[in-house]
Amino acid sequence: MDDDTMDLDLDLALDQAAEWCVRLSEGELTPAEQLELDAWFAGHPEHRELLDDAVAAWRAVDEQAAHPGMIALRGEALNDLRRAQRRQWASKPGPRVAIWSAAAALVAAVALGGGLAWRASLPDVYRTTEGERRIVELADGSRASLDADTVLKVRYDGDRRRLWLEQGRAKFAVAKDPLRPFSVAAGGKLVVATGTTFSVERIAGQMRVVLYEGHVAVLDGEGAKGSPPPLLRVNGAPTEKSLTPDHELVAQLNSDAATVAPADPARAGAWETGQLVFQDEPMSLAVERVNRYAREKLRIGDPTVANLRISGVFTSGDTRAFVDGVTAVLPVRAVNGQGETVLRSFQRQPKNFTGGGESSVE
Repeated sequence: MDDDTMDLDLDLALDQAAEWCVRLSEGELTPAEQLELDAWFAGHPEHRELLDDAVAAWRAVDEQAAHPGMIALRGEALNDLRRAQRRQWASKPGPRVAIWSAAAALVAAVALGGGLAWRASLPDVYRTTEGERRIVELADGSRASLDADTVLKVRYDGDRRRLWLEQGRAKFAVAKDPLRPFSVAAGGKLVVATGTTFSVERIAGQMRVVLYEGHVAVLDGEGAKGSPPPLLRVNGAPTEKSLTPDHELVAQLNSDAATVAPADPARAGAWETGQLVFQDEPMSLAVERVNRYAREKLRIGDPTVANLRISGVFTSGDTRAFVDGVTAVLPVRAVNGQGETVLRSFQRQPKNFTGGGESSVE
């Protein structure tokens, strides 16, 4: 066998070792694949060492290199490996040098080229802390206004503009682009628009959508490729027809139940100017919104308080004023604990005429 043939055999063996490395990294081999690998080991005494070295190099790179999202990039990495190794092997290096060069070329192609591509495919993440509000300009000219304690993920790829509201609330002014729908996923529901202004909030096991202008469709789920989720309906009508400007949709995250009611745009958007406006809303919802602006949190101590209704206008971040207002007009008392204030219910006790006839109120 001449030198060229020997180099070609080494070229092939290195490629095979790299490919087996990739296959092993993706999970346990099937019985048929294991038989194929055993036969490859038996084909040449160097094959096992070639694979051992490829695996060692593979494990040496950052854990991102083995992420499932990068598997599709490995075929291109292998092609880069072949081209690089043909140049390196022209000088006929020793077998061990060639082995490490092959493994290193594959790993570098995946870790560097693939790693950059993988990172580029990750969504951008925008966060606000307690008491912080933020306006984000998106790549297409759309704008997102984030409430306090909010997490929003954004990814634009191809013909889609996809966003995920992980927590909190955001208002969107969507740049018109009929060919690229703008979707916001929140807790298993999906709001889809092409050009409009609306807000989405995750709170108290609900998704709340306020439509300011234009129109949106709300879907029950995010759906899978080739299987779009059904439209969420209110009283039998799709939300695209029932949710009109200056109305609010309230959808339960754990079911397909949803309602639509009129919304005062000024009240609905008051949070953008630093106000919290409650209009006959449950205390559980009010406390969750107040806590977005509070470092020392409020906690509801019993279900009776959670179900009380509250109306009023408060300055966001002024938790003390909220507590004073609530305890002044509702049967609620505040108990200070470690790093939190607990709201508990109380009832006035009947007078007891014992001794000097003094009465007591808890």
